[in-house]
Amino acid sequence: MPRRNAILLLLAALVAYACYVRAEQNPYARYLAAGFSIIDKWALYNEPNPRQFDQQLYASAMEQMVEVLRERGDEHSMFVPAADKDRYREVLTQEFVGIGIRFHLLGEPQLPTVLGPPEIDSPAAEAGLESGDRLVKIDGHATAGLDNDAVAALVRGPQGTTVHLTIERRGVPDHLEIDVERSLIVTNSVNGLQRLADGGWGYRLAELPGAAYVHVTKFGDKTLAELEELLATLSASPEGLTGLIIDLRGNGGGTLDAAVGISDLFLRAGLPIVEIRGRGGEIEDRFVSSGAGDYADLPLVVLIDQDSASASEILAACLQDYKRADIVGSRSYGKGTVQRVMRLEGGRSLLKLTAATYWRPNGKNIHRMPDDLPEDEWGVSPSPGCEVRLDDDQLLAWLHYRLREATIGAADAPQLAADLDAVELTVPPNYVDRALQLAIERLAVRITAAASPAAK
Repeated sequence: MPRRNAILLLLAALVAYACYVRAEQNPYARYLAAGFSIIDKWALYNEPNPRQFDQQLYASAMEQMVEVLRERGDEHSMFVPAADKDRYREVLTQEFVGIGIRFHLLGEPQLPTVLGPPEIDSPAAEAGLESGDRLVKIDGHATAGLDNDAVAALVRGPQGTTVHLTIERRGVPDHLEIDVERSLIVTNSVNGLQRLADGGWGYRLAELPGAAYVHVTKFGDKTLAELEELLATLSASPEGLTGLIIDLRGNGGGTLDAAVGISDLFLRAGLPIVEIRGRGGEIEDRFVSSGAGDYADLPLVVLIDQDSASASEILAACLQDYKRADIVGSRSYGKGTVQRVMRLEGGRSLLKLTAATYWRPNGKNIHRMPDDLPEDEWGVSPSPGCEVRLDDDQLLAWLHYRLREATIGAADAPQLAADLDAVELTVPPNYVDRALQLAIERLAVRITAAASPAAK
């Protein structure tokens, strides 16, 4: 034990010395620490909770330092305080503790309403919740007047605990009282054309036998595995897989590994996918295709829009540069920087810091600087003849159309649709997704070309 304690003391001394040396190299680190100590010791208004006061000082200092980065053109670095860390991590890990429902504030009075069937095999599905159920109370707390965050906070809780729901169900005179055990929920990031009545997804394109559509909503830790499993299932079906549309509209990015892994599925071996450069343009990493994917000859079309960013742009740019896919839609966001997520406060808070840039296979960086103009070169642009422009009203209509396809989907739910109409923009009954229609046309051309003798 004395030997172990001596080793620990030595390690602590080394760490302290390293911090001291760093502070000596940058005197502002000492100034900051001194300012913190002075305020902590002498400030009049540090009561009644000195620890909370210290946390607020720390968070404010971090936020202001990040604000300096923003003033210099870095709009993507951010400080994530302890209170927001779990929610931030959930997006990437694709896991949270809940019951497996999507809800929207609907009806009169507005109440959280289950929108679409619960996730397959989720606690909510096992407990018998149905699309259209209105949550009147959650653990005895009335939900009328609550916002989405407040409702979500009541529904969520520690894994294995039970939440008691008071339900109003159409056609049932009395309220239903349902207990649901909270469990770990895995969120999907690879969806289809339309949600089916059983909670699954439809992926097949009616216009093109054997072809399929996937909507990648984010690039998380499980996205690559999701897509690999789905493609294998589609390929093994009697219809096979003759072509694929990858919809990246609204996908703001996610993990670099997912973007690289998905790109690798569709490329032959030895092709650069993306290059990462740090300060001074120094190459930090280069990702090259392995040839391990089974879909190097699969006809592809990729859909993008102004909200397709970061990892979405890596995938779209890579497939465009190697002429593996037609790019359909509107020019992407233009985020060509890489953020590293660093743990602070012993992991309680996070710093998402822009530390590098990524470069597409053709040697260009697509980043859009704050003062760049529309005529400047940035983002990923649609292939020739594949641009589909939407004005603000048309974009809003598509967003609401996509919401309904992803929630209500194929279910016969006229009242639920009417409730959505009352709070959202009404979607025309014969609405046509023009970008998707063009993508289908382009995919048909690619499938025909791939099947011709000259392509063999």
